[in-house]
Amino acid sequence: MSLHDTTEFAKKAGITLSISLGVILMLVVFFKIGGVIHSMLFPARLPAPNETYGKLPPIAFPKSDINGPFTYSINTVNGSLPQDFPDRLNVYPMIISEPSLLNLKNAESAISNIGYTDSQGNPVPAVPIGGSNYQWKETTPDSNGFENTMDYNIITENFTTTSNYLTQLSVLQGQYIQNMNAPTDAIPVVQDFVNNLDVFPSDIDLTLTQNAPTQNTYNTTPLMYSVTAGQLTPATALAAAQVIRVDLYQKEIDYSIPAGQNQDSTQFKDFDMKLPILYPHPPYSTMNFLVASGQGSANVVQANYNHQTVNLQPSTPQASQAVYPIKTAQQAFDDLKSGKGYIASYNGTGGQILITNVFLAYYIGTAQQNYLIPVIVFQGQNGFFAYVPAVTDDAL
Repeated sequence: MSLHDTTEFAKKAGITLSISLGVILMLVVFFKIGGVIHSMLFPARLPAPNETYGKLPPIAFPKSDINGPFTYSINTVNGSLPQDFPDRLNVYPMIISEPSLLNLKNAESAISNIGYTDSQGNPVPAVPIGGSNYQWKETTPDSNGFENTMDYNIITENFTTTSNYLTQLSVLQGQYIQNMNAPTDAIPVVQDFVNNLDVFPSDIDLTLTQNAPTQNTYNTTPLMYSVTAGQLTPATALAAAQVIRVDLYQKEIDYSIPAGQNQDSTQFKDFDMKLPILYPHPPYSTMNFLVASGQGSANVVQANYNHQTVNLQPSTPQASQAVYPIKTAQQAFDDLKSGKGYIASYNGTGGQILITNVFLAYYIGTAQQNYLIPVIVFQGQNGFFAYVPAVTDDAL
C-alpha cells in the first residue's frame, strides 16, 4: 500500500476502535446502572430461616405467683425499645437422658460417695417414691450432726436435699461460715459436693457465681443469711452470717449468625451473639445450694439441683444451625402488655412498671424441655423480670 493508503487505513481503524471502546464503555455503564436499579427494585435477601425442627413446642413457663395487673412504660437509656435485634436466632436441641439398667446402681454409688449411712455405718437403702425418683433418708445424724434426705431422679440425675440444719447448734454458731474470707469461699464446698455425686456438668461457668457482672442483675454472687426464729433472713456481713446460698449458672450461648436487622432481611449482616441462659426466678438458678457449719466443716445442708444439657453440636448436618425467626422488641412488648409474657420476678408493690432494659436470652426451666428456645427479656425496677417467647408465633 502507498503511504496515503496506509494513513487512511490507520485513521479508519482508529475510528473503529474508538467507537468499539465507546460502545463497550456504554454497555458497562448500562449494566452497572441496570444492576443498581435491579438491586433497588429487588434487593438481595437472606434465605428464610430453615426452621429445622418444624414448629416448636411453646415454652413451658411455670405459673407465675406474681399478681398484677401491670402497666408498662419504656424507661431505657435512649428512651426507646432496641431496633437492632437480629431477625433470627439459633435453636438448639436438649440432650435427653435415656433409661438404663445401670441407673439405680450408678445412683447408689453416687449417694454412697457423700456418706449417707445408718447408725451402724451401712449405706442407707434407696426407697422408690414414684417413677424414676428414689429417696435416701438418714434417720441418725451423720459425722457433722445432720440428718439428711436426698430425693434423686436416677435418669436425669437431678435431686433435692434437705436436712435439720435450722435447729443445729453448729449452724447457729456459724464457726466455719464466719471464718471464711468471703462468701465465695462457699463455692468450693458446693463444687466438691456435686463432684462427689459425679454430676458436675461441663457447661457450668463458675465465674458467673464468683464475679456476677455489675451491669446485670440476672445472676448473683453467694448470698449471706442468718437464722432468726427458724427462718433465713438476709445478713449484711459475714460475721453475722450462718448460711450462704450458692447458685450455679450455665455458660452463655456464643455463636455468629447472618441475619436481617429488626425483621428486615434485606439489611443483613453477621451478628455475634453471646446470650445468657436465664431461669424461672432471676437472679436465682435452678441449681442452688445452702452451705452451713457442721461439727467438723462447712457442709451443703440443702440443695435444689435441676440441670438440663444443651446439645450445642447436633450430630446431623441439617441441625448444625437450626434457625428460627424472632419477634421485634416492639412485637414482644405488645405481647407483654397484652398479658402474653411470663412475670419471672418482682419485689415491688406498685402496678406501674418502668422497663429499663430489653435484651435477648435463652430460657431453661425445671420442666423437661426438648429445645433451648430464645426469649426477649424485659427488666425493670424492684427486681422486675418478664420473659416473652422470642420465636414468632407462626413458628410455634
